[in-house]
Amino acid sequence: MKRKKPDVEALLEMLNEHEVEYVVTGSAAAMLHGVVLDPGDLDITPALHRDNLDRLRRVLEAIHARQYENASFGHWEATAAGEHRWVREEATPENVAARASWTPNPQDSTTFDYLLDSDFGSIDIVPTISGTYDELAHRAVNVQTGRNSILVEAVSDLLATLTVPRREKDADRVRQLRRIQCRQESAARHV
Repeated sequence: MKRKKPDVEALLEMLNEHEVEYVVTGSAAAMLHGVVLDPGDLDITPALHRDNLDRLRRVLEAIHARQYENASFGHWEATAAGEHRWVREEATPENVAARASWTPNPQDSTTFDYLLDSDFGSIDIVPTISGTYDELAHRAVNVQTGRNSILVEAVSDLLATLTVPRREKDADRVRQLRRIQCRQESAARHV
């Protein structure tokens, strides 16, 4: 599956314009902290209350979000150690039809948990895999991007996600994040 590069600024603008509560996570969060990379999507962890999910649904409609037709089918499964892994499933006529007619339901946060294509590129709604909004928001940092003030996943939370399980593609990101973390800790000691 080929992802469409996200227009991070435009997606953040739409989310803020609709007053969606969210934390930016994943590679876009690393980029916003200063890691040199080109994110493959914009990962967000939204607050799970119904009003917020309804606002997020309206954003997804406005940007013509849809599931990628050729994405693999499967589900997240928790391991005994508490980590999550993606378990692939065979495509069935039922899940192919469900993907084609997908509509998120604000009363069920699991209906948002997808990597989506949109008018502004790939956006990945991640309600719980890296932590819930309530867990991440109190440690997140406020970052100004253009006209938007956004919550970005804390470097410590990013490192926890990127180092377990360790993926080769994340090695450089981890090194850069550790340097950023050291600078932040040093600056905090000198305040």
